[in-house]
Amino acid sequence: MFKYIKVFCVMALFVVLIILQTNCSRKYEKSPAYQRWGITNPPTDTLAERELASAYKLLYGMQLKDAQTTYASILKEYPTSAEAHLGLSMAYRYQGKLNEAVTECQQALALDSNAVGILLNYADLLAPFRGVKLPGNMSDSTRFTLCHLYYTKALRLKHPLSTYAHIGLWNIYFGMTNQLPMARKQMLELGKKKYFPANLKDFAYNILITAEPDAIIFTNGDNDTYPLLYLQEYENIRRDVNVVNINMLNVPRIAMLMRDSLKVPISYSDSELVKMKPKKDPKGFWVYPADNLIANIVENARKLKRPVYFAVTVDRTRIPYYVNFFVNEGLAERMADIKTKDSINIDKVTENINKKFRLSHMANKEIWFANLSPLTRDFLNLSFNYAALGVQTAAYYEQHGDKRSALHYYQWVYKILEKFGKKEYLEPIQNKIKELKK
Repeated sequence: MFKYIKVFCVMALFVVLIILQTNCSRKYEKSPAYQRWGITNPPTDTLAERELASAYKLLYGMQLKDAQTTYASILKEYPTSAEAHLGLSMAYRYQGKLNEAVTECQQALALDSNAVGILLNYADLLAPFRGVKLPGNMSDSTRFTLCHLYYTKALRLKHPLSTYAHIGLWNIYFGMTNQLPMARKQMLELGKKKYFPANLKDFAYNILITAEPDAIIFTNGDNDTYPLLYLQEYENIRRDVNVVNINMLNVPRIAMLMRDSLKVPISYSDSELVKMKPKKDPKGFWVYPADNLIANIVENARKLKRPVYFAVTVDRTRIPYYVNFFVNEGLAERMADIKTKDSINIDKVTENINKKFRLSHMANKEIWFANLSPLTRDFLNLSFNYAALGVQTAAYYEQHGDKRSALHYYQWVYKILEKFGKKEYLEPIQNKIKELKK
């Protein structure tokens, strides 16, 4: 018996030595650089690491100009830092300086072709709809091929950021190559890999659940679009609703796919969609293809008696005409047939808040490390949409002399802001609560 124990101990020691040797050969995986973007050649210089960490914090705090300055300064001292080139590329990218972003990312790629963050950022920038001009007039099909190559390589690296590649692949399959089944598969993968934070999924659910059957919901950005699509594909929730991202309508291929495969009521022909270009109106304001398509969809939806909603996240300055017809019903505002002056359907709103909304994960303040984008990683500001809804509801009851109900919804707003950690906004709500309690 003692003999077998000795053999077991020797084998265990052998396994430990193998693990230690493997870890020594892959030290970069435990470094901050690996944790940030999967950089495989992190600096050995302690000062460089400290400066890179500081710049990273600025970038994800959306202090983009400061991040740009810091990364540029680091590159003067460490010109071969792949991480600094990537950071500078992203600082440029999210300021809209896309050509500069491409140049920096190409340098990062030349220095480290196995860093997941570099692969993802470069693939994003290569997508034709972003409007980046590349040397040599590279064709769209070549760009799609390269995007696909870099996204799939990023997935194989199995870094915490790798799952983000499925968002990029969804854009390729859905908008660029019209492969709807493959696009849907990306949403299934996002679900399997638990990409979206719980409270963001709740927010998406609460937008969808606001809508009446067979509705069309216009959305604005990533965090009010992809989680909704995920819920429809992975959790089979509200598949009767058409989610229409306004920015995507500017891409003719996407508009055609929405019309033909998703039954979004667009009556423009292929040739008409292709001919649509951004132009200035007589007053000097830019009019985009999406502006014409929104009007077309709304008009056709009315004929078909389909409800039309705009998510509360949509920037009202982009849709000034439609705002006059809004009736708030929750986290989406319904288009009425007549002007309403920011009306509220109080019965529908209170039913949604009290009976339908998912609100169980609000206290979960996890940082969304799996999301590459500094623009959408901080999703906790979505709490302000709940707060705005609660304040509008409370104000309605206050105007109608129902202080008890007004107090209830101001208290609800207070709890929302508190759970999301927005303590700096609590004082005016607290003052309102005290006033109503008198």
